[in-house]
Amino acid sequence: MWRRAGAGPLRHHLAAAAAAGCRVNRPSLPPMPTASSSPASCSSLSQHNLGILWGSASVGAPFRSLSNQSGGGGGVLELRKREYNIKDNNLEGKYKDWQKKLHPDLVHSKSEKERGYAAEQSALVIDAYRTLSKPLSRALYLLKLEGIHVDEEKTINDPELLMEMMEIREAVSDASDSQTLEKIQSQIKEKLETWSDSFQKAFDKKDFDRAVEATQRMRYYERAVEETVKKL
Repeated sequence: MWRRAGAGPLRHHLAAAAAAGCRVNRPSLPPMPTASSSPASCSSLSQHNLGILWGSASVGAPFRSLSNQSGGGGGVLELRKREYNIKDNNLEGKYKDWQKKLHPDLVHSKSEKERGYAAEQSALVIDAYRTLSKPLSRALYLLKLEGIHVDEEKTINDPELLMEMMEIREAVSDASDSQTLEKIQSQIKEKLETWSDSFQKAFDKKDFDRAVEATQRMRYYERAVEETVKKL
């Protein structure tokens, strides 16, 4: 089973070559997935779209017609500020509430224009939920709100991370049962959570350089998790 603390043959080879003064041709890290590979890339969502779920004036005002239909007004999902940690905001529950309000059965007797509008808003709610519910896409979106663009195709020149990713891929490839894969996945998720916490601390301190670095590393671990999911 993959464990980061272990030292595999590849690491010994690189260390020995470095000690001997040899130049080691390290393979490049796999390219990060582009925005188009994600079902809900933050780059494809406007602040107005995300405002449907976030409900913060600083992010984007909610659609007035939707607020009026719900008898509300004000923020749709009651997230009042730009914050990375949304565990206590019942995002999923609020998302489901909006999907119920926009369900086709509730507008089937309306005009074609109104049905089309409801379908459009439902799609925007889905995109917003996908972006806000995932740590990496939520982090990238918060940085975007601060005017910071993150190159989602940029690779990291870090030999340690490179070796770790290779070890993970090897462990996933060698895993012969779901229990082993689940253990590997759990370890990767711990790493992802560690960098997620690092992003939050950096973002809260407005240390955007470290925040960007955290998102770059989160992307590799997120992709590693996806590899285990494919094999499960």
